[in-house]
Amino acid sequence: MKRRWEAKLKQIEERASRYERKPLSSVYRPRLSKPEEPPSIWKLFPRQTQAFNFVKSCKEDVHVFALECEVGDGQRIYLVTSYVQLWFHYKSRKHLLHCYEVIPEKAVCKLYFDLEFNKLANPGADGKKMVALLIEHVCKALQELYRANCSAEDVLNLDSSTDEKFSRHLIFQLHDVAFKDNIHVGVYTRNRNFRLYKSSKKGKPVVLEVAEDNRFSLTQSENTSEEEQYFLSSLVSNVRFSDTLRILRCDASEDKQKQAGHFNSTSTSVENIEGFQASPYPEIDQFVLSLVNKNGIKGGIRRWNYFFPEELLVYDICKYRWCGNIGRAHKSNNIMILVDLKNEVWYQKCHDPICKAENFKSDRFPLPAEICLPFLLKEEEEFATQEAMNDGTQSLHVPSSSASSGGVCPDPDWDTGPDDTYFLEATEDAELAEAAENSLPSYNGGVDEIPDEVIVEVLQNS
Repeated sequence: MKRRWEAKLKQIEERASRYERKPLSSVYRPRLSKPEEPPSIWKLFPRQTQAFNFVKSCKEDVHVFALECEVGDGQRIYLVTSYVQLWFHYKSRKHLLHCYEVIPEKAVCKLYFDLEFNKLANPGADGKKMVALLIEHVCKALQELYRANCSAEDVLNLDSSTDEKFSRHLIFQLHDVAFKDNIHVGVYTRNRNFRLYKSSKKGKPVVLEVAEDNRFSLTQSENTSEEEQYFLSSLVSNVRFSDTLRILRCDASEDKQKQAGHFNSTSTSVENIEGFQASPYPEIDQFVLSLVNKNGIKGGIRRWNYFFPEELLVYDICKYRWCGNIGRAHKSNNIMILVDLKNEVWYQKCHDPICKAENFKSDRFPLPAEICLPFLLKEEEEFATQEAMNDGTQSLHVPSSSASSGGVCPDPDWDTGPDDTYFLEATEDAELAEAAENSLPSYNGGVDEIPDEVIVEVLQNS
């Protein structure tokens, strides 16, 4: 008995010593249900705007997905979670049956197509042959216009055809190449809902499967299954920032179609040197401009790119070449300012070949508190509240900061006047937003007021 007690006491002392060396985290990170499940964020919202505002406040790598509910009239609710967490629950295909990726506005994305035609109205049409021909021509155009190598083995071909309708999704997996955003891809509206691999539309039995004629080549991986690779490859917004990533643009204006054959790459674009389209965060734009207007040198922002998963804004600077690596200005190569919104810091890189070969990054400097996301979101909410009080409005709608004006910045230093194209886009966005608001049930903006049966249906997991 004494020996058992001494052994037990020794075991307790060893465990206490282990906890002293590696204490428990002071922050509790909840798991969904089982101990083996990965800890992450899993939060539902009745409105898309609320979901994106929540994503902006998160430091975790999370994304917005739309869920069509089985109960009720099929209205969509919005889930914020990570790719890993979603796949963990999605792969069983028991409850998350009707899911869509929400492709964020102004976020770098892959090239993708949603193809369909009515079989009964086109009895002689050979869908497979037409898809193969389209892939061939697109790959040829990408090579000629962007010098981007691509073949059918780089295109994920998904099928959800029925006896009545031919339906395909094509997602191009270009190596170290992506498009600036959904608009530059040419085919779709902002914040588009794009159906996930293995999902079906509500009331429809057909899911989105790998097509019979799919030639997409998966990589060998011990840690990732084929199904998960297909899932991750099918995500249009799943583009990671790297120093070698090229961002492509497609300019559909009539004059530039004649000059550039309908496309325009960042590697050759020069028309934006004297001005630029404002990013979703004008306060951060102003801060970056303050960094490159020093010692009598008036620098500017040539263009910006936004990487949604990393919450990273990359500014291409013109007329200001001072580099922290060499301690002086480069003679010909410009620099970049990178703003990390998650970690609330900024740093400098440059286009100089030597600096790039050394993988130079400057020290990271903290962003001013007044341009960090929590402050901007709070300020935006307070402004909207004040506006509602002034107007005597009872229902409050807080717009997303990433969907601000949707046009060219009106600052006279950057532009001389509004652009009709962007004004039209902003008008269309407002109409779409109003239509979406009217189609949703009245939850009074409260996340906790989603019906219990909806939450149970989504979260239930065996």
